[in-house]
Amino acid sequence: MRCLVTGATGFIGGAVVRSLEAAGHEVVAYVREGSDSRSLQQVERIVGDLGDPNRLAVAAAGCDAMVHAAGIADPAADPDALGWVHIAGTENVINAARQAGCRRLIHISCADVTLYEGPRSFWNEEQAPPRPFGELASSKLHAEELVRVSGRRGFRTTALRPALVWGPGDTTHLPAWRAEADQGGIRIVGGGKKLMATTFVGNLAHAVLCAVQAKVTTGNVYNVVDTELSVSRDFFTELSAALGWSAPRSAGPYRWAWISSRTGLSSLHLSRVIRRGHTSAFEMNRAKQDLGYEPVVTREQGMAELAAWYRETQGAR
Repeated sequence: MRCLVTGATGFIGGAVVRSLEAAGHEVVAYVREGSDSRSLQQVERIVGDLGDPNRLAVAAAGCDAMVHAAGIADPAADPDALGWVHIAGTENVINAARQAGCRRLIHISCADVTLYEGPRSFWNEEQAPPRPFGELASSKLHAEELVRVSGRRGFRTTALRPALVWGPGDTTHLPAWRAEADQGGIRIVGGGKKLMATTFVGNLAHAVLCAVQAKVTTGNVYNVVDTELSVSRDFFTELSAALGWSAPRSAGPYRWAWISSRTGLSSLHLSRVIRRGHTSAFEMNRAKQDLGYEPVVTREQGMAELAAWYRETQGAR
């Protein structure tokens, strides 16, 4: 199968490219001009951006499937930028895939389309607050909805919702976590006693592979998470130890961390305070049943892979 991957130079997109190639699929990487694509030397590359539907259609020509992994992960990003990339960009991807005759579109959404100031305890794909918290979550939800309703006969659309994505190659969360560690440790909110759902990047890439191959009804959304659940304190303690960082430190009770973020006393973004201070746990029965998805990497294996990559590319301090 010939697959076009947007965001191919990114953390998630790069993992998707490697997974598809390893499974024997032919991959075309859609990359932005000026992006670092040295890791894609052996992959066919087409330069363009999400704002150019005609270029996207050219890139998608002859492809059987399209994996849309491009996006912005920074909750502090400009709302206009989030709208252009997530909403307008996804609309362009959908139109390009249709125009090019792709039979399948796999969209990487996120579990935070359900983010709100409260617990998400073993939620399935149908549970959601009236409105998610923050512009990042709202724009991702809008994009997901565009994908859900765009499917038709001969054009199947699927949206995957990973939780907190982590692992080797992380240019999203890891730099922020390291900055916290360098300032005394990753901050733990409210004692770190709430469950925190995670998705190892290799497990997400495997879910994409499952979705590309599965014969499922168009417009479905799937939670994609790791098997292991842990409280946030334990996850960040494990991660800090694996990377040789200072142990996590307390950010105080949840309400104090929330007020500090709102008033500028803390650099921890409010969405991260909510993630660390409220339970997040998601059911993945639908992904198991429809896609045949099962996590292929354990927490212990993932930490070992992350530590090895970190030592090789960053150097422990």
